[in-house]
Amino acid sequence: MELTGRGKTLLAVSVVVGLVALVVGEGDLLRAAVLALIAPLGGLVMLRWTRPSLESNRVLNPAQVEAGQPTQVRLGIQNTGRGRPPALMLEDRIPYRLGNRPRLVLERLAPGARSVVNYTITPGARGAYELGPLTVRTSDPFGLAVSVQEFPLTTELIVTPRIQPLRSLLLPGGAGMSSGESAAHAVAITGNDDIAVREYRSGDDMRRVHWKASAHRGQLMVRREEQPWENNAAVLLDVRRGAHRGELSSFEWMVDAAASATVRLSRDGIDPWLITAHHDFECRQGDYSQAMRYLATVAAAPEAPIGHMVEKAQRPRSVSGIVAFLGHLNPDDAATLARLAKRGGACTALVVDPVRWIPKAQSSRIDPRERAFAEQHTAAVATLANAGWQVIPVIAGTELRRVWTRLGAWRTLA
Repeated sequence: MELTGRGKTLLAVSVVVGLVALVVGEGDLLRAAVLALIAPLGGLVMLRWTRPSLESNRVLNPAQVEAGQPTQVRLGIQNTGRGRPPALMLEDRIPYRLGNRPRLVLERLAPGARSVVNYTITPGARGAYELGPLTVRTSDPFGLAVSVQEFPLTTELIVTPRIQPLRSLLLPGGAGMSSGESAAHAVAITGNDDIAVREYRSGDDMRRVHWKASAHRGQLMVRREEQPWENNAAVLLDVRRGAHRGELSSFEWMVDAAASATVRLSRDGIDPWLITAHHDFECRQGDYSQAMRYLATVAAAPEAPIGHMVEKAQRPRSVSGIVAFLGHLNPDDAATLARLAKRGGACTALVVDPVRWIPKAQSSRIDPRERAFAEQHTAAVATLANAGWQVIPVIAGTELRRVWTRLGAWRTLA
């Protein structure tokens, strides 16, 4: 409990007036000063005896929201004491990126009564935000003293990247292939072996044993080509800090793009497989919530080699296609990525142009090191294209939905 600014001012004036009254011998003025002094002190005493006993909770609806979309915050306050406190002022602490702190007023709560107040926030950027703690203030009728209670409970709000509407990559009419058709319409990523294999299981036909692979791995391996083709696609996201431009604005573009691609593929009935240098997430049967939660907080890392991402993508499995969102490349990066296109198929890379991402007003100030950097990138892109990748350059201001239309049609596998 403490005095408000008004209470402190009144207290100070009362003391000064009382001292003056004593000096000049004005009894009436002294009595007025004493009465004025009693008011703020009385407010403190009153709040001490009427301090409310409260409980609170906070509920988000929804607790995970896309950037640019609103979420409602519900604050519940219950009076667990026997008294009836004055009006309550609620202030919920939220990160500055979400706007000003909401301030709400609750009328006097009867003993045992519960009240709910709502406010809405619309986050503009992805991330994990902590809401709270909640502060409740109670003041005396004259606003001279205030009692402050803080409820330390906090609630996490997950804001996922902004999802852009993209067209389907499926062939018109939903044409597909049965599991018995040729796998030439898809990209087989099976490491260095020419034939996809798996461990021998009891009951497998011995005629399907791949003896060369068995000898290489030291255990029986069988061919997988007769198994149903998996209907999924790989989405690669380059998280190297040094590969992005514009104070990482290109990285934010790539994160939003990877999220949009993941959602689009999932809605098309294709299971996306989101891969970065450090993590990978398989989104099966339309459930991409875990991948979106990861993309909400993913940050560019100083150490995230392209090779780590490629190694994850080379696990023995089959995918309908690959979409890679990449930053600056050098020839070694391109050679590493080229391994994923050895078997042909729909391999597309959306690549940040390291020079044209910079605004035109700054392009004349590019130093020789930046020009060498760009030349290296151009050579790497050519290497990637020669390996069979479809390469689409991305510059500042590029709309994903426009470049997305340049991707070739895919087949969904029945």
